Amino acid sequence: MKAKILAVDDEPEILALVEAALENEGFDVFTALSVSDFRNLNAEHTFDIYLIDVGLPDGSGFSLVKELRKGSDAGILLLTGRSSETDQVVGLEIGADDYVTKPFRLRELAARVNAVYRRSAVQTDASPAQPDRVEPPEFSGIDFTFDGYKLSMSGRRLWGPDGAEIVLTTAEFDLLAALLKRRGQVLDRDQLMNAMKGRDWESYDRAIDGLVSRLRRKIPAINRATHYVRTVHGVGYSFNG
Repeated sequence: MKAKILAVDDEPEILALVEAALENEGFDVFTALSVSDFRNLNAEHTFDIYLIDVGLPDGSGFSLVKELRKGSDAGILLLTGRSSETDQVVGLEIGADDYVTKPFRLRELAARVNAVYRRSAVQTDASPAQPDRVEPPEFSGIDFTFDGYKLSMSGRRLWGPDGAEIVLTTAEFDLLAALLKRRGQVLDRDQLMNAMKGRDWESYDRAIDGLVSRLRRKIPAINRATHYVRTVHGVGYSFNG
C-alpha cells in the first residue's frame, strides 16, 4: 500500500508540482489549499507524512503542527520562506521534523520527504499502538538507560521510569541519541547537527536550542535539580544522567 501524504499550500501551482513530484516517488498525494481543507481531509484519511506551508489564508501552519502533535507521530515537513529563520526554529520547537525553504528544488523536496518517511516508518513499525506500557527490565533491544528511562536505537523508542512510552519526533529522537552516544562529553551545535543524520541545517543552529527545550520537557530529571541535557555556556550541550 502506498504511503499517504497530505500537502497544504495556498498556491495551486506549487501544489501541482509537489503532487506530481511526490507521486513520481511512489506516494499517494492529497492536496489542500487552506487550513479548513486540510482538516477535512485529515478527518477522512490517515496520513504518513504532512507537508505544511507556514502561511495559509485562513490560519497558521504552526497551529496545524501543534494539532497534529497532540495525537500523531507522523512525519511533518514545513514549507518556509528562505529568510524566515524564526519560522524554521519555531517549527522545529513545536514538533516539525524538517523544513524546506522556498523556492525549493523538487529533487530536494523529494529527498527530504523520503528521508523523513524512512525514519518515521521505522518508528511506526516498531511502535504498535496497543500497549502503552511494557516490562522494561525484560524488554530486549535496550541500548541506553538513565534513571529508569530506557531507549532502543533499533526500535527508535523511549520509555519512562514508569514503563510508559514517551513519543518523540524524529528530530527529538536523533538529538537524544546523539547526546547519549557521547554521554558526558560536551558537543557543540555543529557536532550535534552533523550527528543528526547529516542534516543540512544551514545557519539555523538555534533549532538545536529549541529541540533541547522540548527534550527537557519530555524527559524531566528524576531525583535531581538539573536537566539531563546540560547547557555548557558558550560551547554547547552535554548529557549527564
